[in-house]
Amino acid sequence: MPTLRHEPLEGLTRDIFQAIRVPPTGAAWMAQLLVRANLRGHDSHGVIRIPQYIASWRTGEANPTADPQVVQQGPATALVDGQLGFGQIVARRGMEVAMEKAAGMGVSAVGIFNCNHIGRLADYTEMALQRSMLAILTVNAGGAGQRMAPWGGRAPRLSTNPIAFACPTGNATPISFDIATTVAAEGKVRVKRNRKERLPLGWVLDAEGQPTTDPNALYGNPPGTILPAGGHKGYCLALMIEILAGIMAHGGYSTEHPGPILNGVFMFVVDIARFVPATTFRTQVDDLVRYLKTCPTAPEVDRILTPGEPEMLTEAERRRSGIFVEDETWGQIESVARELGVPVPAV
Repeated sequence: MPTLRHEPLEGLTRDIFQAIRVPPTGAAWMAQLLVRANLRGHDSHGVIRIPQYIASWRTGEANPTADPQVVQQGPATALVDGQLGFGQIVARRGMEVAMEKAAGMGVSAVGIFNCNHIGRLADYTEMALQRSMLAILTVNAGGAGQRMAPWGGRAPRLSTNPIAFACPTGNATPISFDIATTVAAEGKVRVKRNRKERLPLGWVLDAEGQPTTDPNALYGNPPGTILPAGGHKGYCLALMIEILAGIMAHGGYSTEHPGPILNGVFMFVVDIARFVPATTFRTQVDDLVRYLKTCPTAPEVDRILTPGEPEMLTEAERRRSGIFVEDETWGQIESVARELGVPVPAV
């Protein structure tokens, strides 16, 4: 069970993607985001995804040299065809378009289709912080990757359909969250499976609709289902996202016979200064955070945290101590690297 420094892990990841002809800047960006996910404690969206991405390239579902194109636009809107590119590269292009539109019009809405798995949504909403903007981003799986049953059901019909939000504060830690509309993201179940660990009760139902702690139940035939977050409320949010990312963004929506798993993305960006001066906004957000932190803590809770703080604390710790990668995942990464002729650093 190796624990690796982030620098060689990022270098290995970059080299793997360059080996399949991802351009150097794109490969570096993908590596940065995957390892950042591990650094921030979201191993479900980190290097565990490398074998998945290489598999999508092998089957022709991912085009390593794709050039995303804006195929439809208005003053504040755009539709981006990802050309089956890797999601990190396509989503960055979409957010760049969204920020440019918001700079001109104050607000923007951008949809993306023909896009592979984009990874951790917060990486794109946080791009907007550099321009004193806030962003909301929603994603589905193009109608495939069905993991959530509609409320009251026991067979999957929707993907985990995450939503992310980020806005600046007056300090180094923004308000930033990135959450599935299920109790847990599918990738977190995958991590438990790779680590041969049991699931917390309340995450997954088996194919008979019974609660289970076995992560393999989700991937059975017939499959199990991940429960929606907050009961019917998570289901409602997932349905909203399916409509935005699947229908509005042309990403594809849930049906009996979906195509390959591709992300539909729908993003909103707001230029804060069009509504309130950016310095005033930051000051007032900080005051809101201050007030929240005055709340008395529950038993065994040390302090109140805001969304984004746990990731910053985890990143600081993992930069010092390294990133743990379970044997199953590391073995898969080593196998991929050997097949592509990429040297693997000693661990």
